Amino acid sequence: MRFAVKLIIIILFPVITFSQSSYLNISLFDDTEFYVVFDNTSYSDPGNYAEFDQVSPGEHLLKIIKYDASMSAKGNTIFEGNVKIPSGYDIYAVIDEYNSFYIYKKVKYYNNRCDWSCQNRKSCGDKGEIKHNESYTEKADDCKYKVMKDDDFKSLKSDINNRNFESSNTTIIKSAAEKNFFSSDQVRELLNFFTFEDSKLDIAKSLYSRVCDKKNFFKVYSAFNFDSSVEELKNYISGK
Repeated sequence: MRFAVKLIIIILFPVITFSQSSYLNISLFDDTEFYVVFDNTSYSDPGNYAEFDQVSPGEHLLKIIKYDASMSAKGNTIFEGNVKIPSGYDIYAVIDEYNSFYIYKKVKYYNNRCDWSCQNRKSCGDKGEIKHNESYTEKADDCKYKVMKDDDFKSLKSDINNRNFESSNTTIIKSAAEKNFFSSDQVRELLNFFTFEDSKLDIAKSLYSRVCDKKNFFKVYSAFNFDSSVEELKNYISGK
């Protein structure tokens, strides 16, 4: 089994002051490993996310190459282009299902970053290389920033609750999934609006790729009435 590797890249620009610099954290929507090229500098080790600190504001060239686990080598380039980094922010971004660069969290530079990337540092202000052990769980925290916001989720539930046909509600949920991520708990809530197992299976399969905490997807199984449905869903997931 490959352990996820975190890429730590410290980029220094002496002419940029500390307050003007920014921080960039990049991951893939499905948390798989990738290689990264940043401003024409290629980093050889794959990881499931990459950090760039003290980045100058403005446009930077970013290239993301997916790691091919079957070949233990580089796979396809899934993103290549210029990304615009604002001044003085911590930027958390994801390459989404459609291979687009999407910023899902932006806070003032170094604001509460200990909650994100200092968990195993001796000193939170240390700007050197950070080493994390295999029990590192930062990715679990990303979900609360990626998922559909509470108010939007309530509106979605209200919309499907006011409709009588499951086919219409299935279409609404799939449409919402085109631009949003969900937690496993949210998926389970949505399935509880449906009566037919086939409808539940269809939605669960469709939303799986948009779930940010896939390790908790077992929570969705309780929404089904039959073990056969759970087994079919598990078989679908194992084939992803």
